[in-house]
Amino acid sequence: MRREDAMTDEDFLRHLDDYGAAPERWPPELRAAADAALARSPALRTALEDAQSFDRLLATPAPPVEDARVDRLLAAVGKAARAMPQDSIVMLLLGRTPRRTVAGFCVALLALGWLTGGWLTGQLASPAPTAPRSQELALLSDEVVTLFDGDSR
Repeated sequence: MRREDAMTDEDFLRHLDDYGAAPERWPPELRAAADAALARSPALRTALEDAQSFDRLLATPAPPVEDARVDRLLAAVGKAARAMPQDSIVMLLLGRTPRRTVAGFCVALLALGWLTGGWLTGQLASPAPTAPRSQELALLSDEVVTLFDGDSR
């Protein structure tokens, strides 16, 4: 094998991450170069052993979980969730006031909004705008042949 075809340590570690520790998963064209790299580097052999132990760990079946343990865990989570107060937006804004007080407050705000809206509508509504004096004279002059409603003079 020529020196330029030799696999570097970085290449070996990258391929080890890509294909795993089992040589049969490696592409055939990389296996010979990987074997040569392993023969010359003790650090690569250690990395291969670590990858093999990790592969063995992944291959073992997960230990069974008892149903009683799951039930205890779910009960503890439910108990902790019920112990923590769940405040709504009304509780955050008004605190822990009785519902009648909150309802009365909401009715008062509604009435205040209704009254304010009615007052503003009455104050803001003005009589129909009148045309400036010069336009009135132009409409009343003899030069205007047709009025706006379509009748001729």
